[in-house]
Amino acid sequence: KQSGGGEMQGRVCRWLVAALVLASVVREAEALQGQELHDAVEEMRLSKHNKYTKSHKKFRFFDKDDSEEIDRAEFEAGLKELGYKSSAKKINHIMGELDTDGDGKVIFVEFMRPTAKKYKEEMELEAMADTDRAFEHMDSDFSGHVDMNEFYEGMAHLPGMSEISRADVEDFFKNYADVDGDQFLTYEELESIDPELMKVQG
Repeated sequence: KQSGGGEMQGRVCRWLVAALVLASVVREAEALQGQELHDAVEEMRLSKHNKYTKSHKKFRFFDKDDSEEIDRAEFEAGLKELGYKSSAKKINHIMGELDTDGDGKVIFVEFMRPTAKKYKEEMELEAMADTDRAFEHMDSDFSGHVDMNEFYEGMAHLPGMSEISRADVEDFFKNYADVDGDQFLTYEELESIDPELMKVQG
C-alpha cells in the first residue's frame, strides 16, 4: 500500500508518536556495543537520566589519575577501597565484559555498558505499556481490534489533535495502518508502524 501523502502522514503521526512510543528491539547484553552502545549512552546524557549521573560519579571514583579511562589496577584498587574482596579471576572477568575493544582499559562509554543495557530494557517496558494504554483507549467496545470510527474518535479527543480531519485519518488508516486491509487495526498493526515514518518533521 502507498501512504496518503506526506503532509497528512505528518499530522497523523504527531498523535501516534505521543500515543505509541514504539518499542526498540532489546539486544542481549553482549550485543550492546559499538554505535548502539554510544547511542544509548548519549540518549541518557541528553535526557539527564539520573543513572547517567550516578554512573559518571562512579567512573570518576575509579579513575584515580583522571585519565578518562580505568585500567585493571585502578579497578582493583577501587573495589578494595569500597570493601569488596574479589579474586583475580573475577576482576579479569568483569574487566573483560566492560572492555569491549580489548585494549586493557575501560572508557566511560564502556563503563556504562551494563547501565545502558538496563536503560534500554526499561524503555522497552515503558513503550509496551504506552502501546497497551493507547490500544485500550481506542478500543472503546473492547472487541480486541480498532475500527475506523474508534481510531478517529480516539485521536480527536486528544490534546493538539482538534484540527486533524476525518479524511486525513481515514486515508492514513486505509492506506497505511490497516496492513491486512480488513478494516480493523490489531494491536500488532499499531505496534508495527514504520519508525522512520513516525519521525515528525519540522
